[in-house]
Amino acid sequence: MRLRAVAFVVAGAALLAACDFEGGDPVQHALRDAAAARQAAALKTTEEEQSQASDRGAAAAATPEGDKLSQLVATRRRAVEETRALMSAASDPALKSQLSNDLKAEEERLRALEARIAAR
Repeated sequence: MRLRAVAFVVAGAALLAACDFEGGDPVQHALRDAAAARQAAALKTTEEEQSQASDRGAAAAATPEGDKLSQLVATRRRAVEETRALMSAASDPALKSQLSNDLKAEEERLRALEARIAAR
């Protein structure tokens, strides 16, 4: 009886030693690790973007009216460039038409802002 109990304890200990305590499929472990790494990278990116946004907000609050107007002109120019790039990449005629209308409107706004700056 005593021999059986010792054998049972030894067999149980050997079985526990052979077990993987994390359990499950190694592929699932790899997928979880990859997901955790992506999540960490996304959080880091989000923190960086929030930091940059707060820096831009502080800089915008400290600039006079003329600088804000110059920033708006620069933003409009980027919008015109991005719209042109999208138009050249688009294959849908309806989308190209919409982008063309948007481009014309954006260029008019840009010209008006540049004229306002020149009039100063």
